[in-house]
Amino acid sequence: MSNRMKQACLISLSLLALFPDTGRTQDSSSAAAAYTDMDTRRPIITRPNERAHILQNMRRYLTGLQAVTEALARDDMAAATEAARSMGSINLYEVRLMFPNAAAIEFRDLGGELHREFDRIANDAQERKNAKAMMAQIGAAMKKCVYCHETYALRDTAH
Repeated sequence: MSNRMKQACLISLSLLALFPDTGRTQDSSSAAAAYTDMDTRRPIITRPNERAHILQNMRRYLTGLQAVTEALARDDMAAATEAARSMGSINLYEVRLMFPNAAAIEFRDLGGELHREFDRIANDAQERKNAKAMMAQIGAAMKKCVYCHETYALRDTAH
């Protein structure tokens, strides 16, 4: 056994001595439940397919934000317009809330506001407005993204 392996074993044994097993083993589902219990964000109850759709849209928005900012950096207003438009109101769909509590309604309304902000950004890019001012608009839109992720948590009806 190499010296490094011996040191790793010694460190592992030391850690076990410091944090002895309490007799309970925690599987991944109980670890997830413990995390969920610590999560203080307001729950948005969704069907699993709705949750997957919302998360897919959020990933598309990250890609879209990257495309808009890269286009603005190149001063390519046509590409910025196209990228921002792809995140605008044209992509709104009727959201039928399964559990229309106050948090879910706020979440849906915030999403609508974000779509309209990207419409404004697309219009400004089309009109070849100042790229620096448009970056400030993107920053304001991203504040909504951050607020939403800090405030709400999607929960499947199965949880």
